[in-house]
Formats: sequence, C-alpha cells, structure tokens
Amino acid sequence: MDKDYILNDKEYEIFKQFSIKMTQNTKKDYLSKIILFKDITKSNDLLEITKNECKDFMEYVEQEYALSTCEKIFSYLHSYYAFMKREKHIEINPFAFVKKPTVTREKGKKDVLSIQEINQLIDSLYKLNARDQLIMVFLATTGCLLNELVKVKWKDLIVDENDNFYVRLGKGKKERVVKLHPYCFRLIESYRYFSGLSEIIIPTDEYMFTTQKSQSITDRNVRLIVRKAFDMAGLSHYSAKDLRHSYAAISLMLGADKEDIKKQLGWSDKYYAIRYKHVVNFVDSESIDYIMGKDNFKLNKK
Repeated sequence: MDKDYILNDKEYEIFKQFSIKMTQNTKKDYLSKIILFKDITKSNDLLEITKNECKDFMEYVEQEYALSTCEKIFSYLHSYYAFMKREKHIEINPFAFVKKPTVTREKGKKDVLSIQEINQLIDSLYKLNARDQLIMVFLATTGCLLNELVKVKWKDLIVDENDNFYVRLGKGKKERVVKLHPYCFRLIESYRYFSGLSEIIIPTDEYMFTTQKSQSITDRNVRLIVRKAFDMAGLSHYSAKDLRHSYAAISLMLGADKEDIKKQLGWSDKYYAIRYKHVVNFVDSESIDYIMGKDNFKLNKK
C-alpha cells in the first residue's frame, strides 16, 4: 500500500484515543478497515472526508465484499466518525448520510446443510489428512466458531467417569463445556497417532491444531481447509459458518431445547434460535445427543 495513504500522525492519535478500551484483535480489525477507507478514497485527511466520498466508498465495498462484511465496515467507520464528532474533531459525521447495508439474521436453505449433504461431506473426508478430517468433524459436531477451534488446547479435553468426552470452548462469559461426538474423539486419537504424539493425552497448554511447523493454526488456514473439503464433496456453495448454522437448525429440528442450543453454541440469548424458523421444516426430520441417536447420520456408524 502506498505510504501516502497510511494514517497521518493526527489521524493515528485520534484512533489511539478511539480504540483505547478495545482488545488488540479488535483494534487491528478497526484499523485495517480505516486504512482501507483511506486507501480507496485516496484521502489526504480523514477529517475532511465528505458524505459523497463515504457513499462512493460504500458502493465500492458492496461490489467487493459479502453483505455481512459491508455491514461491519460501515459500522466501524460510522463509530470512528461518531467518536471524532463527539470529541469535536469534526462538526458532522459524514456516515450519518450513508445508508447502512443490512443483513437479514434469519437463515434460509442456502445457509444450512441437510442431513444428506452432511453425509455426503463425511463420505468425502477420507481424501483429507488426519488433522483436516478432524477439523471438519469437530466443526460439524460442536457448532463452534473458527476462532474457538484454533484456540483449543490439549488441556481443554475432558473425560468423565462414563468415558464421555468433552471440550472446553470460548472464554469469559462465552466459555462453555460441550460434549464430543464419539467419532470426533476417535479422529482426535487418529490425529495424535499420525502426528507422532503419545496415546495418552496430557493436559498441556499446547494447541491441539497446529501447522507442520508446530505453530497454532489460524482462522484463515481453517477456512481454506473447509473450502477444500466442501469442494471435494461437491458442496462448493457452503462455507465454514454454514456448519454452525446447520448444527443449530438440525438440533432444533430433532427436538433440542433452545436453552441447550444457547449453551452449546455460546449464544447470549436463546431467542437467536428464531433465526432458524424458516429452515427447521427443511432439515430432515441436541445438542449432540440428539444427533448421536439418529441412524441416518453416517457419523454414528463410523
């Protein structure tokens, strides 16, 4: 990126004030969107941006990115300029005159795999290595987020007196313990074998999913793995987030309680389940126990 389009000293000082309470990752995310804005508008001074430049930028964004990303970019920039107005660096927030891109929160058929499609995906996983097979089954049977999967450590695996296996996901208010499908745990054992790790799982601080250089895997790595798996299964129109949507929709269809799904997926409110009202009649007729009890899931025959 041309150095002329990087934030100047004043802009960056304002950004530091604006982001003072943000986590490091959130701060980087905001900064990248602001730099993108300055780069595309080719502005010399972000404090002199006009509403028309903001509108032109959002038109560009909507042509280049998914609608959910457009909404995020708009929200970030609107907040940044609202802060500058509040701190009297500018008189008017130019994004106040731009229409916000909106994404429907309701999920449709295109967001959810059927049981037949999940079976189709499972049948094709033999083409992947042990780690990537595990990642796909882990995502499909826990409904976890990508940023939760990459942070799982060996110490987060738990076994009870009945040999049921669990994993600790998330952190802070979203930390939760969820049950693992038996096939998922067998893939963990296979993954350890092919990685040259001992049969006995020691509860260490080492990440479960690593690269060939023993570094923790990234969200981007996982997206590439998911894309490859869907392509091989002939399901290229699906993405990683659709595995989470599928878990929620199928569990609800099979009778899982909304409160159970809230705990399983780390939702802040069980009423997120209403987003799936248009797809529960689509998925073949609970959390993981509901899925484990169904013969039409090939996972249960592995």
